[in-house]
Amino acid sequence: MGFSLFTKDHFRTKIHRLTGVRPIRMKIYREAFTHSSTRDNKSHNNSVINNERLEFLGDAILDAVIAEVLFNRFPFKDEGFLTEMRTRIVNREQMGDLAYKLGLLELMDMKAELFTNKVALKGIGGNALEALIGAIYLDRGYKKASWFITHRLIGQYLDMDRLMSMVVSYKAVFMKWAQKNQKTIEWKLAESDQRKDKHEISMFIDGELWFTEVNKSRKKAEELCCEKACRKLDLSHQL
Repeated sequence: MGFSLFTKDHFRTKIHRLTGVRPIRMKIYREAFTHSSTRDNKSHNNSVINNERLEFLGDAILDAVIAEVLFNRFPFKDEGFLTEMRTRIVNREQMGDLAYKLGLLELMDMKAELFTNKVALKGIGGNALEALIGAIYLDRGYKKASWFITHRLIGQYLDMDRLMSMVVSYKAVFMKWAQKNQKTIEWKLAESDQRKDKHEISMFIDGELWFTEVNKSRKKAEELCCEKACRKLDLSHQL
């Protein structure tokens, strides 16, 4: 497996078919599908070549395009809704699934044993998808990268209505993290404002105050605290 098994023309054709974008600088796309486990891939100055830098770039491009799509599609929704929808789209589980549907894993150049590691493959696939977006951006510009995201990823593989109906529980993800890391979580309720029926909830972790939220619903206030905690701990990929 891997692009090394394809001829140059065959690899170019594969990239064109799966992205809808005609690639020009093929070296960038080969880098996009080179995993860090292939330590023998080095440039002329002896630096290791893999897709991690392209992944970093592609992640930023993806965030920008998704933000624009959501901003235009939901003109009357607030920032909280838009942020949550973006999280649902770009989380690691979703990106791994998209990479699988696109067939990106068969193009990966990486250690043979990784192809049988189902847990690792999801992360590798998602990273490769972001790296591919970065490669398209460098090769053909923002407009082409945006077209790939909006027409191929969102247009063909993402069901926006299904994503909107998903129930995302930040609290469940955060509590799982707390249990795994043996953290003590304590919720403290301040005196309610009876006139407005508000609940002020404070989250304490191992006795340290992390966040405080005010909401008509105590459950919602706790969820908002957990959402902030998930972002602080970079747990959004587990949603």
